[in-house]
This record gives sequence, C-alpha cells and structure tokens, in this order.
Amino acid sequence: MDNQILVYRARYKFRMNKKKRFLGHTNPGYACQLNFSPDGKYIVSGDASGKAYFWDWKLLKTLQAHDDVCIGIEWHQIESSKVMGDTNHYD
Repeated sequence: MDNQILVYRARYKFRMNKKKRFLGHTNPGYACQLNFSPDGKYIVSGDASGKAYFWDWKLLKTLQAHDDVCIGIEWHQIESSKVMGDTNHYD
C-alpha cells in the first residue's frame, strides 16, 4: 500500500530484489491485486484512480479502467489479449 510493487526471490531464501520495483501507480489505503499475463512476460495492476498499469520491467501502458478504484485486474482465461478489472464498492 505504498505505491510500489516489489519483487522477491523465492528460491532458497526469500529475499527482496532491490533493483526491481514497479513504481508509478497510486494506491494509498488499498492493497491492489496484481496479475501476470498467461505467458509470464507482463504484469498488470490497478490503482486508486481507476487506472490499469501494464508492465514488463518498466511501465508500458496506462489505461483508464474504471471511474472508481480498480482493486484487481486479471487476464482473461481463454482470450489472453483481454483483461478484466474489478472495483471495490462498500455500498
């Protein structure tokens, strides 16, 4: 919830990779879910302003996904060229 995505090594001991961080989205107060593309080459994440961020090891593209918080995004299970976003409503 500090506006970054951190990468950890999971082999042997868990250790944070300090050189690999994803910065640019804003999610104060929200734990926004991230997701990997089916081929494992890309990451997608949402933010508090409703945007979707697409990353490889740098920011590739930003799209307006919702008018509210975009709490989670997933790649479509069958059509890998599509993603689906989810908002968080407390109505």
